[in-house]
Amino acid sequence: MGFPAQSKTFETRTDAKRWAADMESEISRGVFVDRAEAERNTLGDLIRRYQAEITPAKLGGDKEKGHLAVILDDQISQLRMTMLASRDVAAFRERMAANGYAPATIVRRLNLIATIINHARAEWSVHVVDNVASSKLTARPKGADRKRERRLQPARVIAGQEDCPAEEETLFKALAAGRHAALMVPLTRLALETAARQGELCSLEWRDIDLDKRVMTIRGLGGEGSKNGEVRRVPLSTAAVEAIRSLPGYEVKAGRLFPVDQNALKITFARVVRRKIPNLTFHDLRHEATSRLARVYTNPLELMRVTGHKTLSMLSRYYHADAEELARRLA
Repeated sequence: MGFPAQSKTFETRTDAKRWAADMESEISRGVFVDRAEAERNTLGDLIRRYQAEITPAKLGGDKEKGHLAVILDDQISQLRMTMLASRDVAAFRERMAANGYAPATIVRRLNLIATIINHARAEWSVHVVDNVASSKLTARPKGADRKRERRLQPARVIAGQEDCPAEEETLFKALAAGRHAALMVPLTRLALETAARQGELCSLEWRDIDLDKRVMTIRGLGGEGSKNGEVRRVPLSTAAVEAIRSLPGYEVKAGRLFPVDQNALKITFARVVRRKIPNLTFHDLRHEATSRLARVYTNPLELMRVTGHKTLSMLSRYYHADAEELARRLA
């Protein structure tokens, strides 16, 4: 039985002889693995192929492309797969941290590299002994699992100062005074009433709204499901119904409810609120809404049907009841 010709470049003759001896040993023991593809491809080659063949079919593919572009811009992408080691992945991790990326973002990119290597091993015959980007071989930065618990703050009095109005009141006053108030005010109200994600709201069409039954169908950006791949029907509160009826397109009821790009929504929201409410993002509204809905849907399975979370652990990342609220329930 013949074996594919193997070749590899080394800096020293000693390293070359050691590698050749290892190859002969593997052949004689019947454990030979063809490393030709691993030697031929850099990590960047695999990323580009994955980006072309796999990423477009994934939910959240556009966001993934952004992460892959950052990895491709880094020197790690130039390493051949036979030379890639866990120390190289660790160095990439440290460069990301030095550039100010959040731990969760760094973990996302490390996991992407690990996923691509696993796919290349399974589907593209790129044989490497270990997946050096796995969490077992390359440690993840600390703090990536820290939950964000930002909620809208109630009205309060600061000693020696005037009353501070509730952040929700401040938020809607700021949105109402903005250039895109006609869309942003009802969109934000719907987010607070339904816990829908940014992309889910931006993809809503009038055919998804049934005001008689007070139900909204979420199909996601691709029309085939939300972020987790499921189509779900969400009940609409009175406030949510009123927000929908206030939209400019209510009389026509054709096309999308909110003809705005998801990224544009994020930027517009940030521009309006940054001077009025510190450290508040549009995604924080999903945390706020989930915590509010938990008062109505005390059964977590019912709550998950509304919010679209697939597991209790993910739901727990968005449900933040404060101690005062829990104490009131004991009274």
